[in-house]
Amino acid sequence: MGRGIPTLFKKFVAAYTGSVPIYALDSPGFGGSFDPLGMPTMAEYADMLLNATKALGLDKVHLFGHHAGASLAIKIASTDPGRVASLMMIGLVVLTAEERQAFGRVYPQPFELKADGAHLRTMWEYVENIGSNSDLELHHREMIDTASAWQGHIKVYSKIWDQDFSAHYEKISVPMLIMCAQKDILWPMFERAKEMRPDATAVEISGINFQPDDAPEEIAEAIQSYFRGL
Repeated sequence: MGRGIPTLFKKFVAAYTGSVPIYALDSPGFGGSFDPLGMPTMAEYADMLLNATKALGLDKVHLFGHHAGASLAIKIASTDPGRVASLMMIGLVVLTAEERQAFGRVYPQPFELKADGAHLRTMWEYVENIGSNSDLELHHREMIDTASAWQGHIKVYSKIWDQDFSAHYEKISVPMLIMCAQKDILWPMFERAKEMRPDATAVEISGINFQPDDAPEEIAEAIQSYFRGL
């Protein structure tokens, strides 16, 4: 766990007025959390997060993940469904093996530290390219988070593309809420996700690739409405 609420989710947490309490965990290697040794597998990342929920005394949780967090959440829900009450995800990587290889050639982008600080410009451009340039403060914050997790993001993204998200998605037995924005890099997969699991509650939201910051009220309302229907 990190210190306080992960920055991407602060506006969402402020907008949320539901009765189900929120526990906002940093993914290992991000925010204020520790940087895992070696190159953990997705199963090991899932175990780390489950151990955190156990330490909090939570026997069963509603899991909510965004992008990489969605990939971790679905791994948990698929392999340990007894610990999961429901699953909520923004940006689903329901990709073919060929598509996963293509994404893996672009993400993650390794950062080599430079004595003149040139790597900071590279990080700034990287964050701009994934859609943060709609807001300068968001762009600045995400660049700082990227610099903080310059090793952590390499580790987890390297494993995301090894995971067959679609296979996990098809076997999920708990209720699901899936969300995406038209400007999200993963929007082309949203229709596929809805077709694969017509039983899932699907909600289109606004924003780009940082929707908890771009559209916190919409997401809060979607989740509150979803909980009311459970």
